[in-house]
Amino acid sequence: MNFKIVTPTVIILTITLFISSCGQNKLSEAQKMDLATEISWNSLILDSHIDWPENVLLNPRNIAFENEMGDFDYARARKGGLNAVFSVLYIDPGYDVAEGREIFDSLFHLVASYKRNYPGKFSAAIHPADIRKNVKSDLLFIPLCLENGSIIGNEIDYIRHLKDLGIVYITLNHNNSNQISDSNVDRSRPWNGLSSFGENVVDEMNRLGIIVDISHSSDSTVADVLKRSKAPIVATHSACRKYTPGYERNLPDELIQGIADKGGVIMIPFGSFFLDSVCCINTNYLLHYLDSTGISYNDPEGMQFIQNFMQDHKMVAEATQVVDHIDHVVEIAGIDHVGLGSDFDGIGPAKPVGIPDVSAYPVVVAELINRGYSRREIKKILGGNFLRVWKKVLKVSAELNDSG
Repeated sequence: MNFKIVTPTVIILTITLFISSCGQNKLSEAQKMDLATEISWNSLILDSHIDWPENVLLNPRNIAFENEMGDFDYARARKGGLNAVFSVLYIDPGYDVAEGREIFDSLFHLVASYKRNYPGKFSAAIHPADIRKNVKSDLLFIPLCLENGSIIGNEIDYIRHLKDLGIVYITLNHNNSNQISDSNVDRSRPWNGLSSFGENVVDEMNRLGIIVDISHSSDSTVADVLKRSKAPIVATHSACRKYTPGYERNLPDELIQGIADKGGVIMIPFGSFFLDSVCCINTNYLLHYLDSTGISYNDPEGMQFIQNFMQDHKMVAEATQVVDHIDHVVEIAGIDHVGLGSDFDGIGPAKPVGIPDVSAYPVVVAELINRGYSRREIKKILGGNFLRVWKKVLKVSAELNDSG
């Protein structure tokens, strides 16, 4: 079934004429949602970070068909207009290099099985042109990314192996500092930014055309990467610290501007703790409590505690707050430097009201319309900006290899 059905021309024309004569703020809420759905189905939507591979590995299900588990499957993605999802091969920082590589291989083969078993639904993408030339098809592109470069170990040649497997970007670290760089969660920061080996990692990623992702990195790591990288960098799932003061997982204005000056892009996640300071404080308290008591959130005791806690504490943001963060990046850095990196299947129940899963991108688009963004600007946010950065990173790689 083709979910990206082109809205009948007469409806598009009617909406367009109405906007031209009255302005889009004159549209009713129903008309805005109709327009948002039309834009979503007829634009390239790229989400830079969805943790579905680990989620499916731990909670087996077939994402080729619609189901009630998790945030992501083919049917819901197509209903939401999604064209490309960066499929996260996540490595827990607790694993050593050998263990981490085993997990990586398991996740890699899981993703590959969907491309192999459902070629009419899923496809690889190792270049932005792969997506561009097939955007009107029913294919859902599932390019690969590595979250946490710890499995590189001390072998710079392993990065070439990752490139050969189709890895498009590498998130340098996760919640622990590693041999490459310092994390913004870990109190132990041995390098005060990038290590000397980490500098070599950034150089090699530039040479190979792998995008450097600084989500989870400390401020000093981001600053070092901005100085070191010859190519644009990205934050694949980081929001604005303005709305969560003191939460280093989100980016301050000066680093948002720095990423933009480098030609990069900040991809806004959907987790409520990224979006809202009260949700952030309450979520951190809840996680700290569970960690300190040894209670798992999956245990009956843990689930009951969470349910009781949520009755009296704000844990869920509003959908409009996603666009608050988009607005702020646009204000600081301009329309060319923001996109969507939902972190679906990695944020648990902390999704904003009205954004339950990958079927809900039109909800975000409707709010962008409500705030006066043009169709051209919305298309940049939905995927155009990230594709531009990806293309530029590959161009820098070609230039570096030609000069070498």
